[in-house]
Amino acid sequence: MQEEDGWTTAARFAAAAIIPPFIGFASAVLFDPKGEKGYGKCFLAGLSSLASIGFLIIVWAVEGLICLVMVLPIAVPLMTVGSLCGWALTRYLRTQRNALAIVAIFFLVMPFAMGFEASNKSTPTLHEVVSTVEIDAPIETVWKNVIEFPQINAAPEGILNLGFAYPINARIDGMGIGAMRYCNFNTGPFVEPITAWQEPNLLAFDVKEQPAPMVELSPYKDLHTSHLQYIRSQKGQFRLYEKDGKTVVEGTTFYTHDIAPDIYWNLYSDEIIHQIHMRVLNHIKVVSEKK
Repeated sequence: MQEEDGWTTAARFAAAAIIPPFIGFASAVLFDPKGEKGYGKCFLAGLSSLASIGFLIIVWAVEGLICLVMVLPIAVPLMTVGSLCGWALTRYLRTQRNALAIVAIFFLVMPFAMGFEASNKSTPTLHEVVSTVEIDAPIETVWKNVIEFPQINAAPEGILNLGFAYPINARIDGMGIGAMRYCNFNTGPFVEPITAWQEPNLLAFDVKEQPAPMVELSPYKDLHTSHLQYIRSQKGQFRLYEKDGKTVVEGTTFYTHDIAPDIYWNLYSDEIIHQIHMRVLNHIKVVSEKK
């Protein structure tokens, strides 16, 4: 996977945080430079500008529709703050020349804000997602279907229907520590060297390679946007134990994402990974209980 340097990555994040309020600010000032209109109209001007830019982003193949929809809960409030600031300033700056000067100053400040963001880039947080299923089958049988499982023919459900990658089968080359497991998704394989093999209780692995986490919804075929590289699975494990005559399987993924704000995007990524887990675990349950 090609890595971006810290400046490029941080600049993208800073742009995502600065551009929406700038759009709202500039729209309000340009729409009402003399401070004569109400805030509602200035807000609608900013919203229209945001929608227009989103449309152009899709047309220019910069992003897909789903990613733009996901960013709206952040972009709209930031745009609202920007439009409110622009509307308030025009109350005091009653000439078109002064209002346009404020827009120019705000625009010139953006590169410096990006540079500050780059110099303060922190180490990504390691997140953990754990999902569990109870299977009415012997632990030895379940173990065999954990290390590799046959084709999943069921259609993806829930949020996975929106273009996010989903697992279809898994195979393993070798046995024990050092074996190589391949969990195949519709976008390509996860390559997983085994780091712990305690049959039939624990299978742990690192993630050496991973495919694209989603297929963008776009009029362009094979749209590959750079931000998809920021989500990175680090390692995972399956823990098996017996309970009340049944087998419990806990699937865990450890991952990072280099996209801000972490607390917001973590809500999406946790749910996506949980649904990926459940697709695999429920399939293992069905296959194991047939035997």
